[in-house]
Amino acid sequence: MPPCTNKDNVLELSEINKTYHINPTGNPNSRSERWEIFKKTLFGNKNKKDTRENFFALKDVSLEIKKSESLGIIGLNGSGKSTLVQIIAGTLQPTSGNISVNGQVAALLELGSGFNPDFTGKENVFINGKILGMGKEEIKSKLESIEGFAEIGDFFHQPVSTYSSGMVLRLAFAVLVQVNPEVLIVDEALAVGDARFQLKCFAFLEEFLSKGGSLILVSHDLNSVARLCSQSVLLHNGSLMAKGKPIDVINEYSKILSLDESSSPNDFKGKSGIKRKQIIDEEEPPSKEFAYGGDKAEINKIKLFNSENLETKVLQSGEKFTVSFQVSAKDKFTHPIYALTIKDAKGQQVYGQNTHFAKIATKDLKKDDKVLVKFVQYCNLNEGDYFISLGVTRFEDKNLEIVIDDMMF
Repeated sequence: MPPCTNKDNVLELSEINKTYHINPTGNPNSRSERWEIFKKTLFGNKNKKDTRENFFALKDVSLEIKKSESLGIIGLNGSGKSTLVQIIAGTLQPTSGNISVNGQVAALLELGSGFNPDFTGKENVFINGKILGMGKEEIKSKLESIEGFAEIGDFFHQPVSTYSSGMVLRLAFAVLVQVNPEVLIVDEALAVGDARFQLKCFAFLEEFLSKGGSLILVSHDLNSVARLCSQSVLLHNGSLMAKGKPIDVINEYSKILSLDESSSPNDFKGKSGIKRKQIIDEEEPPSKEFAYGGDKAEINKIKLFNSENLETKVLQSGEKFTVSFQVSAKDKFTHPIYALTIKDAKGQQVYGQNTHFAKIATKDLKKDDKVLVKFVQYCNLNEGDYFISLGVTRFEDKNLEIVIDDMMF
């Protein structure tokens, strides 16, 4: 890759496009489709019209990263995040556009990439280290540090095929910390690590940034993006939809999650299978000494009920439960949207729903109006700790305005 035109930058992307050809009428792995490819390769296809369609994974993406800057990349599944970082890492070529880099780029992309499952962890350290640009003697000198950072014990000398996903992460990250690149890319990999090892990784990344390194972080964990990144971009359907400070870009992402039918619940239907029902009532629940909000509205009197309609903090898997809360209007606003999100202990969203998405009509609120909102769900979740986040939004001149954002209990 050529060097950046601006000496203060470590990375420059200009109008990056990535296009794939797809066959809308058949399975590319089918026997007939393979035969067509064979005939075209052998005899050519001059007289036959190409019926394939174009899928644009990335569309005219341009951005710059300065030295010591950390960039968070967020967006829905399929928005083009992994495609973009693979192009930056050099493992994928763009269809068109220009990439310029100053310095070495190291990437932790798909877990296990570069690892041979039949080789031991130690053997894979030498393979992966060479892929990342280290020589054999350099790897030998750092082998003890790599083994110590990974903390996988005797598994270091066992085949990688016997590893859990968390152990693969430990080994891959342990190699990566020894490379000392100018640009470090981490794509969703930290999501599988346990809490203790995640803290260790975060400590390394913060030290890496403090020493002048540049980080590109792809994550659904918005808390990690806000914590580690000085800038962020939002990809949506392959296009760069927003860029700027993480909190501003995260707010734009929240709007997509609130309004786009292809987002929140659908991302998790296969995982949770949650049945959904919402009830909005004018009856006021029993008082609770807690309130959250701003100068336009306030959420209070929050309660969680189990299937027997008893207030609780613990639910059984598969159990029906109800979340109720009161919204008190401090000002007049129309067409309020009430939202509920469930997040795991890492802050990652596992389920989301709102009245707009569910096509439930809501009443306009006048100053001092109070409304009781109930979400009735099924707890199709694995064992663990979860947070329930509540919010209120509305449309103002066709723009979505966040009235109360991400109140969590």
